[in-house]
Amino acid sequence: MFKRTKVTDGTATGQGPDAENWDGKEVGFRKKSKVPGVMITQYIEKLPEGKSHPDFTRKPIALTIQEGKFAFFKAIVTGDPKPTVVWSRNNGDVSDPARYQSKYDPNSNEHTFEMPHVKPDQADTYKCFAKNEYGQAMVTVVLNVIEVGFKMTKAPQQQAEVANCNFKKVLKRRSKVVPKAEEPEKKEGEIDPKFWELLMSADKKDYERICAEFGVTDFRWMLKKLNEMKREREEEQAEFVKNLSDLKPIHINADGTASFELEFDLLDPSSSIYLYKDGEMIPYTKELGDKMKHCLRKVGRKYIFSMRDLMPEDAGFYQLDVEDVNMFSTDFKMVDFLVKIQEVKAMEREDAVFECVISAPLSKLMWFGKNMPLEQGDKYDIEVSEDKLIHRLVVKDCMVVDKGIYAACAGIKSCNAWLVVEADKGAPKGKKTARKTTRAGGSGTDLQKVAQEQQQILDKEREERKEKIKAAREAAAEAAAAEEPEKTADSGAGKDKGAAVKVERIDKTSVAATTTVAGDSGSGHSAGKASGGAKQDGSHADAGGGHSAGKASGGARKDGSIADAGGGHSAGKASGGAKQDGSHADAGGHSAGKASGGAKQDGSPADAGGGHSAGKASGGAKQDGSHADAGGGHSAGKASGGAKQDGSHADAGGGHSAGKASGGAKQDGSHADAGGGHSAGKASGGAKQDGSHADAGGGHSAGKASGGAKQDGSHADAGGGHSAGKASGGAKQDGSHADAGGGHSAGKASGGAKQDGSHADAGGGHSAEEASGGSRQDGSLADAGGGHSAGKASGGAKQDGSLADAGGGHSAEEASGGARQDEPLADAGGEPGITSGLSDIHAIRGQPAELTVKMNTDCDGAWFKDGEPLKSGGGISITKDANIHKLTIHSCRDTDSGLLRFVSGDLSTEGRITVGDVPEFDEDDLHKFSKPVIVRVGQNAAFKMPFQPQESLTVSWFKDGTELKDGGGVKIVREPNHSRLLLRDCLRSDSGEIKIQLKNPFGAVEATSQLIVLDRPGPPEGPVETVETTSSVIEIKWNPPKDDGGSAVTNYIIERQERGHSLWTKLGDVSAEKTSFRDRNVTHGKKYSYRIYAENPQGLSDSLETADSIMAGIMILSGPPGKPKVVSTSKTCINLTWTPPEDDKGVPIIGYQVEKRKKDTNQWLALNAINEPIEDVNYAVKDVTEGAEYEFRVSAINESGAGDASPPSAMACAKNPNMRPCFKDPEDFLVVRAGNSVRVKISYEAEPPPHITWLKDDEPIAPWINVINTEGMSQLVIPSSKRSDSAIYTIKAKNSVGEAFFDVEVRVTDEPKCPGPVELEQTVYGKVAVSWVPSPDQELDDRLYYVVSQHDSNTRMWKTVADRLFANTYTAHNILPGIEYHFRVYAKNDMGLSDPSQSPTWGANSNRVPISSNGVSSMEISFERPPSILVPLKVHTPPKGYQLYMTCAVRGCPTPNVSWYLNNTCINSDKNYYITNSCGVCSMYILRVRENDGGEYRVVAVNSLGKAECSTKLTVRD
Repeated sequence: MFKRTKVTDGTATGQGPDAENWDGKEVGFRKKSKVPGVMITQYIEKLPEGKSHPDFTRKPIALTIQEGKFAFFKAIVTGDPKPTVVWSRNNGDVSDPARYQSKYDPNSNEHTFEMPHVKPDQADTYKCFAKNEYGQAMVTVVLNVIEVGFKMTKAPQQQAEVANCNFKKVLKRRSKVVPKAEEPEKKEGEIDPKFWELLMSADKKDYERICAEFGVTDFRWMLKKLNEMKREREEEQAEFVKNLSDLKPIHINADGTASFELEFDLLDPSSSIYLYKDGEMIPYTKELGDKMKHCLRKVGRKYIFSMRDLMPEDAGFYQLDVEDVNMFSTDFKMVDFLVKIQEVKAMEREDAVFECVISAPLSKLMWFGKNMPLEQGDKYDIEVSEDKLIHRLVVKDCMVVDKGIYAACAGIKSCNAWLVVEADKGAPKGKKTARKTTRAGGSGTDLQKVAQEQQQILDKEREERKEKIKAAREAAAEAAAAEEPEKTADSGAGKDKGAAVKVERIDKTSVAATTTVAGDSGSGHSAGKASGGAKQDGSHADAGGGHSAGKASGGARKDGSIADAGGGHSAGKASGGAKQDGSHADAGGHSAGKASGGAKQDGSPADAGGGHSAGKASGGAKQDGSHADAGGGHSAGKASGGAKQDGSHADAGGGHSAGKASGGAKQDGSHADAGGGHSAGKASGGAKQDGSHADAGGGHSAGKASGGAKQDGSHADAGGGHSAGKASGGAKQDGSHADAGGGHSAGKASGGAKQDGSHADAGGGHSAEEASGGSRQDGSLADAGGGHSAGKASGGAKQDGSLADAGGGHSAEEASGGARQDEPLADAGGEPGITSGLSDIHAIRGQPAELTVKMNTDCDGAWFKDGEPLKSGGGISITKDANIHKLTIHSCRDTDSGLLRFVSGDLSTEGRITVGDVPEFDEDDLHKFSKPVIVRVGQNAAFKMPFQPQESLTVSWFKDGTELKDGGGVKIVREPNHSRLLLRDCLRSDSGEIKIQLKNPFGAVEATSQLIVLDRPGPPEGPVETVETTSSVIEIKWNPPKDDGGSAVTNYIIERQERGHSLWTKLGDVSAEKTSFRDRNVTHGKKYSYRIYAENPQGLSDSLETADSIMAGIMILSGPPGKPKVVSTSKTCINLTWTPPEDDKGVPIIGYQVEKRKKDTNQWLALNAINEPIEDVNYAVKDVTEGAEYEFRVSAINESGAGDASPPSAMACAKNPNMRPCFKDPEDFLVVRAGNSVRVKISYEAEPPPHITWLKDDEPIAPWINVINTEGMSQLVIPSSKRSDSAIYTIKAKNSVGEAFFDVEVRVTDEPKCPGPVELEQTVYGKVAVSWVPSPDQELDDRLYYVVSQHDSNTRMWKTVADRLFANTYTAHNILPGIEYHFRVYAKNDMGLSDPSQSPTWGANSNRVPISSNGVSSMEISFERPPSILVPLKVHTPPKGYQLYMTCAVRGCPTPNVSWYLNNTCINSDKNYYITNSCGVCSMYILRVRENDGGEYRVVAVNSLGKAECSTKLTVRD
């Protein structure tokens, strides 16, 4: 038991999962997690049933990662209820979603904490908290970030002013392309700076692709600006480098790296070179190594930038700068595979095709076959579709050696598939088969459809970019044109009323000059509305034109004074207030803010100056009639005239606003007029009760302009405007005028209804709507004026009969003159422009040519050629039809080539005309080329066509309408005066039409020929039909081959094979006109197969073979055999026998067919095919399921087939017959070394399976003894045996039939201990009694016995003199005096010999008479010597798994004891080494050398006089 300690959570403030609400007072019980490092706090002592506290089954792993990489931690938590997981860090905040993101995957139950683009300041210790209502689990993990390369943010600071300690940071070097993170918000349609950088580094052939990618369509403008930028860039580059050339954009190399190259010479070798990616400087090394990703190497003049370990985030815009000047820019894009290549199975000599579709156009993919790059050639065709989305690899003439993995690589993306080449089994051995014309493989999907869908996506994105750029340019043009707005006297411009305002477009394609007179509306480029205000006294009410969606109009006045609206640039509202005394109340100014005049009571002016504000500009309120003017401004707010009670003026000046401009409300009947303006809003007259005028000025608006309502019959006129809305006259009750001004609109403009017969006229226009005059009761005219619009343009209505005309305008909106009562004219004007200009053309010499220019108005123009004016005459006609100008050249000559220019006022357009001829062929050459070329299969076909040398001539070759490309089996040679086509190794499928096309800018000419490839014919068309079959004749019929191989079939060859034979016999041949054959040499009842060959001069075709054998005569089937009998059954086999049929119908029986039917089923299954008959009348059925019941039947087979089936046999069950248990070849005795496992295996046979019982000495076995029973075998296992396990074990098998027993003696023993001391005693002469103390194991092992060895001084060898002694004594015979004897006694059992017990020496010569030396001293000789090494060990280096002998020679007396050591560990007792010592030769044998056998081997020889040793080293090779 352990004591649980109450603890408080040790989480620091701000680090827990609920840092704001966590007070650290939550008391819990500390728990131990199965995952090390997890701290668990349980809030309550005992958890409810089924509930659990949080725990981690997978905790986050500490991470060390390179700066800028993607770092993440993953954790899996458990708990019920489901815990909430929160992440934190020790020294910082993790609330920034751009740097820290927590995610959860419900499928894998993983909580992930991600840090994209990890930075060094994020290195910290992080904590993960999992909490529910029963507890909390917490784990910590460390993040280490490795900083890489030079850090601009850590650049050393430089001291600027030491005295003042004033430091400034070193400016960071940046690319001219701003990084995405710092990129300012791009205006819609603005061109990316990368566009110009890419163009300045690209080849001219790539201009079109780059423009299409960025949506630029104005190529002339692009080229003009590009040339200017190139000149500036070259001047900058000349300060640092020279000879800048050989710019190669970035591409993927075969080794998986990406690189780009350029060549230049540095003027100053110390100049710095910088690399940028998407505007960010990147570090690089001088050599491509393992530490840095980027490398910049210099090879001669060439600078090579390389990048390894490519990842998707490596895609971007790369630049190389020298100092501050850009030298090269390239864009690295990543593409993906929409359709990957698929596995291809092809036959030998067939072509294999791999196909794929990529997500973006790419001119070339990297193809690899078996890890080798592939190129276009004789073996491989690499094809790319026109849109560069579909890529194909064709492996031609596949052989078995071509089998392997093929891959397509696009950058870092790749896909691979197997090519499996199957051998053609039908090919004759030893002969090379002909190349097949078929192709194998393909993706299995509609690649064209996938590519078209992807192309539509790319085109859509490109069009969207084009529209944005177009919109941006139009907006820029309008903004530039608005820089010189109309300024009137009221807006402070100091110009006279009705002054002309010139508006110039930014692209300078047209200039509009608009002069407005009293009551006229100036034309403008807007969907807004510009019109003159309405007046009663004829004074001027003019609206200045402006470029805005806002509204600018002149206010209405009663005394004739001018109420003009100045133009302004605002999305707000600017309007003039109403006045009674004619004084000015003008609004003007450029403000987005609010500017207003203060309130006054003494009549002094309270004027609001214009300001740049998003607020409101208005005039202050006055009570004494003094001026209250609101200054106009560029505002999104509202500018209006102040309200007055004394009738003084409150006018709102016009402004460019999307807001609303209207007249102020009045109570005294004075005017409340709304000036017209450029607005998408609404302009209307104020309401009046005294009959004074409430007029709405016309304007360029998509809104509605209408006259105010009146009760006294005074005028309520709606001015015309450019609007998609509706302009109509107000309703009147007294018969006064209610007129609708006409305009260019898709809406409707009509005259108001009248009751007094006065005029109600609707202006007419070019519109999809209706232009008509109003209805009248007095018979006066109702006329519709004309206008250029899809809308309606008409003149306003007048009371005095004067004209109210609507000027034409070029807009889908409405342009019209304002309504007047006293002025003679109200017109709207338009600006001229070129709607269809000139372009470069090519004219054929002697043929007419026509150039046309279309204007939007009827105006004059002049033609020029190379700066000289042109007039009609001399083969040239100049005509003008309304606004269409034409120049016609009746017969073009070389002198007509040049630059033509059309000029009309300030407008002009130009185009170049080039005169030339269409290419042509010589008649003789054309006739020669038209002759067909005939070759045989495998030969080369050559075509040659001469022609006259010309400039800009393109030569193309086609086969059956498909253009041929140089490469593979196609070779195209282009010379100045001819072209040749060579087709190598032609196939039959290469036959077809060959066409050559010569094309230049003036036209094209073609010449055709035919290629005929001769080959052996195809096989005759089947199937083979049997026309007649009798007992003596078989007649067959077939169809001619589809392909005759290019030459007519001469004859057919027929062969026959009799059923059951393998030999095919040639019967003969027939002529090509005959496609049938009668075989008269047949035997009745036998079946035959036929095959037919077609032959032409090129050889034999493949054969057409009959599907089934054809029998000669009618079919004669045998009678049924006898009922099958079941001979025996087992669980795997049922043996059957039957008798032959009684009636064989006179046809010999070939064999039999056996069928089986499983019980409770109706289906008979054949056990052998008819063409594999059973020749005997018995059969062993092995296809049976144990325990299932079957019945069988037999049919006799003759030449006609299988006859009637026999009656079914009796049901037979697939099981073994019942039998008494019996044991198969058991062993009755087993010896096991103590400590080893005992395994007694007994096999048996019995049916049904018996019950197995094991006994030990007739007693049940101990529980630790395992018994494993399997089918047919029982096994007794004692895991670690002891001597006490020795016993007789009995196995007992018993079933329902009987039982059986078998005894196995198991003896567990060990090598015996040596016997005790040996004693010698002589009983009689010549005999010595040898006795010894018994071995301690004698009582434990009844099979132990003794062995006695003897050694004498004569032979000096040991020999066994007694064996299998069960006593403790032995009598040695023939013991001779004068000879020394020694005896050794061994104990031996089933495991082997013990160590010997040595006897004392017997037979010391005590009776020997000492020999006198006669006074001469003799020296005693001794043979004893310490050990010495005669032959040392040698060095060995055997391969792993080989055998090894290691030997040395040792000498010493007495015989030394030799020990072997491996790495200072004795190995004498190791069973892996076989060690011997024979007469001083010490050997060690290793059966199979292992890796751990290597090391230092040492041999140590020791005796009583000393020690000797030698050593060597063993090295094991792989």
